[in-house]
Order: sequence, then C-alpha cells, then structure tokens
Amino acid sequence: MKVVRKLDLTAYSDSQIKSFTKIFDVLNGDGINIRLVGGCVRDALLSRKIIDFDFACALEPKETMERLKKAGIKVTPTGLKHGTITALVGKHHFEITTLRKDIETDGRHAKVSFTDDWQADAERRDFTINALYLDRDGSLYDPCKGLVDLDERRVRFIGDPIIRIREDALRILRFFRFAAQIGGGNLDPLGLKACIEHKSLMDGLSGERLAQEFFKILKSDNVMPIMGVMKECGILEKLLPDHIDLSKFNAFVALENSLGRCDVLMRLSCLISKNKGDIQKLSHHLKLSNHETKILMAYGQHTVIIDNNMGEKDIRKHLYQSGRDVFIFALLDYFAMTKFNFNPQILHYSENWPIPIFPVTGADLKDKGFVQGKKLGQTLKKLEQHWIKSDFSFSHHDLMKKATEYDLNSDG
Repeated sequence: MKVVRKLDLTAYSDSQIKSFTKIFDVLNGDGINIRLVGGCVRDALLSRKIIDFDFACALEPKETMERLKKAGIKVTPTGLKHGTITALVGKHHFEITTLRKDIETDGRHAKVSFTDDWQADAERRDFTINALYLDRDGSLYDPCKGLVDLDERRVRFIGDPIIRIREDALRILRFFRFAAQIGGGNLDPLGLKACIEHKSLMDGLSGERLAQEFFKILKSDNVMPIMGVMKECGILEKLLPDHIDLSKFNAFVALENSLGRCDVLMRLSCLISKNKGDIQKLSHHLKLSNHETKILMAYGQHTVIIDNNMGEKDIRKHLYQSGRDVFIFALLDYFAMTKFNFNPQILHYSENWPIPIFPVTGADLKDKGFVQGKKLGQTLKKLEQHWIKSDFSFSHHDLMKKATEYDLNSDG
C-alpha cells in the first residue's frame, strides 16, 4: 500500500505512544506485520480523544500470541474465532485482529478466513473513513480513499452499499452515527438511498444492538440534523415506533449544547411520550436495562413545576423531593420549551447542592417508645414535612422534640 500522508503522533498521549510502539516493535521484527486501524486513526486525524486502540495484523493469532508472550506482554484470546486477541501493555488494552476476508455473511455474522492481504482486509470494512491504517512512524495508508471523505466530512460505504448493508443491517445505523459524529453530517447519496430501501432489514436486529448504536447517535455533536434525516426517511420509526415530534428534542439538545452538557436518557425522553405504557413498550423494544427504564419513567412521570422566578430555597425543596437528575431534566425541559433566558448558575447550584438525608428514622421514634404501625409512619411524614418547611434546618434534636407533641398512640 502507498503512503498517502504522515500523521503527527502527538495526537496520542505519551503513555499511549509508549504502549502501542511496544506492540509495533515486537510484531514488526521481520517486516510490516501490524498497523493501527479504524477509529483510533480516524479520531486522531480529527483531533478527538482516543478511547480504543485496534490493530490489524498480517500474522495469524497463534503466532501473534507467541511473539507477544515471549516479549512478556500479557495476552487474552478474546475472539480467536474471528482472529482477535487482546494485549495489555501498561494500563492500555489493545485489540489485535488478523487480516481477514469474508467467506460468507448472513446479515449478522460473518464467516471469515485469515489473509495477509491488506487491501482485502480494507475492502471488508464498512466505511472508507474506518479503513485507514497507521504505521509506527506515522505513515498513513488509505486503500479506500477514506482521507478525502474524512476531509470532506462524508460518510461513504466501501464498495456497493447494498451489499454492505445486507452483510450487516446495523450498518444502516452506523451510517447515520458516523455522519452525526464526524462533523458535517455529509451523507453519501448512494449510501443514503441504500439505507432507505433496505431499512426493513433492521427488523431482524436485536434491541441491544439497536440501542447501542442509537445512544451513540444521541450523544453526537451533529445529532439534530441527522435525526431530522432519520425521521424523514423512516429510520427513526424503526428505533422509536411511537416517537413524538422533534421540536422538543431539538430545543432540549440546543440548550444542552449551549451548557456543554449531554445526557442520553434525557434526550431520549424528549423523543417519546410520557405515557407509562409507551415507555414500557419502548424499553422492551430496545431491551433497556431496568435502571434505564426506571430513569425514563421518572423523567416522563415527574410532577416538578418550574417557575422561572424560583429561588434557591425552592430549588433545594425540588432537589430533595424529586432527586437531582429528575429536577435537572424538568428544569432544562422547561427552559428549552419556554425559550426563557436560562441562568447557568441555577444549573450549577442544582448540580452541586448536597442533598441532605432526613435525620429521623422509625427506629429513632421506637427508641422513644412509639409503637410500630400506621401512626408511626404518619408521624415520620409530618416530621419530614416540618423539616422541608424549615429549609432542612431542623436538627435531629429539634425533630425528636417536635415528635413528642404528637399523640402517636392515639386512635384520633
């Protein structure tokens, strides 16, 4: 492959460079056997934070593992069936996958064979911007003309988009995800046409895979225009069959962006109805966790009433009664939809005020001779209301003294 450009390796941290150069040195002893590939190269070119490092390797897994182990590098056979191992150097994990070519695909899984052909390995990947390879010295290899697409912020399938989508229908969502992530949201017309014509293939994808990609779209920099395209071409309906109009979502995201925030579940809540049954239906469709479903329920069913003139005392009351995340969602939702000027200090206060714990328990009352039962619960509730009304200033002593004023054991 021809060198097309040099990448300044300072895009990576010193720790990262030290770790991955060791992998290079161990496996490249007899030639260029290994290159960084995919997202870690793409994101370095975009000056973005590098999270995961992937290597493509011309050596077969067994030989790769032997060489690494001989050099004292810890190795785990994480996906030998597909030629993938994981190497640990310092605090960094590196996935190393033998060059492959597809023998057979069924729309979800591919049967592969190992190869030493870098061009064949590149041509089985999904998008040109993900088929960029990097050598130890910063030399970039671009067999599918991904650099031009990256420079123009364009997402383009490698080869025939229809064939690539039929190989794995999740690539439809990945098409939109990368468009939302790389900046311009420039969608290749042929790729977009293929996604629209084959969107029914998404019906065969698991909820977990749909949610994983959709969440990445939701937190992308360019999510608003891409979401509009997804709605217009019927892709969004495959993810959220009962989604609401995008106006609330767009207003919420715009406000979050102005505040430097991004909360995926809050954004998702702005796309769906508040109806409990609809939230449960969505949770089942996307196979959300119980925790995620509980959060969406809390956002959808909240009863927080926001007043743009409320003071810190009101904020403290809401934070205690509703919980921090629910209150912040209600706060941002209100200001996003009303278009009132939002004071970021309110958000800062809401994020940082330490929510107190009610200082009296049922055990405290029983220690004072109060009897377990309905009356005890009612008394705890009254004491808590007094505590909230005092702006959380009443101490445990104050509240216990107040408790003695109640006739806890009466029937009245």
